[in-house]
Formats: sequence, structure tokens, C-alpha cells
Amino acid sequence: MKITQKEFDLFRRLIQEKCGIALDNSKGYLLENRLARMVTESFCKNFGELYFKLNNSNSEIMLNKMIEAVTTKETLWFRDQYPFKALQHIIFPAILQKSQTTDIQVWSAGCSTGQETYSIAILAEEFRKTITQGQHFINRFSILGTDISKRSIEHALIGEYDEIAIQRGLSQARLNKYFYKNGKNWQINDSIKKMTLFEYQNLLDLPKRFGPFDIIFMRNVMIYFSEDLKKRILKRMTSILKKNGYLFLGTGESVQGYSDQFATLKYEGGIYFQLL
Repeated sequence: MKITQKEFDLFRRLIQEKCGIALDNSKGYLLENRLARMVTESFCKNFGELYFKLNNSNSEIMLNKMIEAVTTKETLWFRDQYPFKALQHIIFPAILQKSQTTDIQVWSAGCSTGQETYSIAILAEEFRKTITQGQHFINRFSILGTDISKRSIEHALIGEYDEIAIQRGLSQARLNKYFYKNGKNWQINDSIKKMTLFEYQNLLDLPKRFGPFDIIFMRNVMIYFSEDLKKRILKRMTSILKKNGYLFLGTGESVQGYSDQFATLKYEGGIYFQLL
């Protein structure tokens, strides 16, 4: 089953409207592959019929199925390393020095199945052990993980991972310390889990029950957005990030050309940003 240019254009507009993802003309084959099963399961004859069923339906289930099909769920533990080293050696100490009492809020936007969110929590626990009054520090941590994929959020809430997922970036020492075996899978410890919260969240909106944040991770998310939406998303980030708060984007992503409200900082060969 082939998707026509007209059908692709219709889906492209619908997907951008619902979740902000901008697909260029080279993504026709990808969309064709990812939605082919949904065409069959929805008893449609072609992609055009599926589009009209989606567009004219109030079914949240169908829209969620489309979003699940087109979103990329690539993630791993301690991805790229340098953001976590920056947290450990620069940002956590700076926040602690600035305030001994204020609660610390971190947002992991586009968290997929939770590896990034739990990586931040593990690092916070490790940092606690290097400082005096460490337990007081860790009790102040709230790390919010959000994603547009409800299936991914359900997975993150459970906090259980198979051998393949576990091996992607997690050291044996951390595996032994922060996980326990649950059948064939690995379950994250409650001591780490209690620092985290997970919610379904469309990045076209902002979290309503949390913030302002000290740190925002929005890594490898902006690459899927249009130029205009990148500007709007970064403007929203400035409204929910504390003054002098920190923003991490993915490797190759930048605020340059989209916002002039951040200073660019360098560490361990990578960059991150601080709200002015």
C-alpha cells in the first residue's frame, strides 16, 4: 500500500496540529510504513480513508494510536554523559550553594520510557552521598518526566526494563546498586522511584501542576518541530524556568536563532544553556 502525495500532505498537517511534529517530503516512506498497520486495523482501504476517519472522529484512542505510530521512542541511560557530569560537578553544587531550603524541580520533557528521568534521579542520589546534610538535599528533589506517548509513560511509571534496555548506557555497578531482578527483567529501586513523577504531556502545552523548574531536559525533541514552533516552545520554556535555571537540548540542537534569552555554557565537549 502506497501513500499518495495528497494523503501525505493531509497527514502531515494533522500530525503537526496534534503534536507539533513537522515532517518534510522525505518522510513519506516512514509515514507509509508506520501507519500501514493502522490502515488495516481500522478497516480502511487506503491512507486517505484513515485520514478522514481520524480527522472526523472524536476518538482519543484513534488519535493516540496515530501518535504512538509516528513518534520516535529512542532513549538510553545517561545519554551522551556530559549533561550528567555537568549536573554532578557544576549545577547541583551551584543550586545547593544558592539555596539550602528551596525545593528542586527538574523537568525531563520527551522522557520516552523513563531512562533519562531515572538517570537524573540516580545522579541526585549519588550527589547526596558526597555532601553533608545529604538526606535533606535529596528529600527536596522532584523530577517530572513527560511524554506524548501514553504507552511510554505507562512503561516509565512501572520502572521495569528488559536486558536489552538495561544494557543501553547503564553500568554494571549502577545496575547492581539501583535495580533488583524481577523475573527476566530489572525493576528500579523505590528509593530512586520516589523522586520521580510521570505524566502524559503534549509539548504544545506546559505542565500545569509543576514548576517553575530549576533544570529542564528537552533533549532530541526540537529536531522534530518546525522553525516557528521551536521559537514558541523556547519562549514557553523561559516562562516556566527559574531565573538562572538550566536547559539541556540534544547534541546538535541549539537555542541560537530561536531565543536570545539564554547564555551558552560549555562542559566536557558539550553545551547547555542558562536563562539570563
